[in-house]
Amino acid sequence: MTEKLEDILNQLCSEISSLLSFSTVLESSVFKPGNASRYQDLQTVSYKDLILSSIVAKDSYKLTCIKGYKESNVIYDELYNAIQKSKKLNVNYSILGTQLLLLPIAYASLLSYDITSLKIKLSQIVKSLGIEDAKWFTKSLELLQLSYLGKMDKLDYRKVNSYTLYEVLKFSSNMDSVSRNMILDYHYSLLAYNILKKNAKDLDRAIQIAYLTILSEVPDGLIYRKHGARIALEVSKLASEILENISEKKLNDFNSYLVSHKFNPGSTADIIASAISLYLLDEWYDKNRNNIKLPLPRGCDRIY
Repeated sequence: MTEKLEDILNQLCSEISSLLSFSTVLESSVFKPGNASRYQDLQTVSYKDLILSSIVAKDSYKLTCIKGYKESNVIYDELYNAIQKSKKLNVNYSILGTQLLLLPIAYASLLSYDITSLKIKLSQIVKSLGIEDAKWFTKSLELLQLSYLGKMDKLDYRKVNSYTLYEVLKFSSNMDSVSRNMILDYHYSLLAYNILKKNAKDLDRAIQIAYLTILSEVPDGLIYRKHGARIALEVSKLASEILENISEKKLNDFNSYLVSHKFNPGSTADIIASAISLYLLDEWYDKNRNNIKLPLPRGCDRIY
């Protein structure tokens, strides 16, 4: 590529990486029962942790965006790099599920021209995640040393080097809502995105509605891993009941219940962050559709 085209690519991917980083900021700025936010810190994660993690992740989103345009084969080395960077900077990295979801979005961002085409690309990308991506995922987990990601049946999530990452996600999808979301072509992200679009005049309330909707639709993966299926299903049932008639009292009572029992629907928050990223990218595509001056990469079907 010429120097000028490299500059344009860097500019576009810098904009996209900012939007993806913003998604965590916006998600954590809204009160959602059981989650860390600007309204409350949890024992294991604080609002500051989320904001600093999103800042650390910004470069990984940009580099992954560039990789997507240049058709690099590996994505999740950037997850490892972000976690490693956070450790060097003494940041309590707290957005593993969010980055799992957002890195493919970053990769597909310049290969798409709207959210519909992005969905198609995401489906292709997730299915293509191979052994190298699984190795980087394993290395990332080793850096984080998460106690709740041990052996599950036949697959040890810390030693998956003989599997593709797609196989790992597919295996995980029965108990992990982030993995299930990816395997189902970002179904829950898109469901939440549509709620945000429909209720855009009050985005904070839309985020709360989307959060309760996703939590009621699919048991939270973080709660499942830490506390088991029965508790995860119970939390989903409570979310469904609140969704029927939302009030501040019900939200606060639900929050008190979750926090007192240390039930954090963190995977649901990750899905909401990904939905916000789609919402922000949708606006970005509308504004930039006629201004992108990059040649189409091989095999890309973007139409402007």
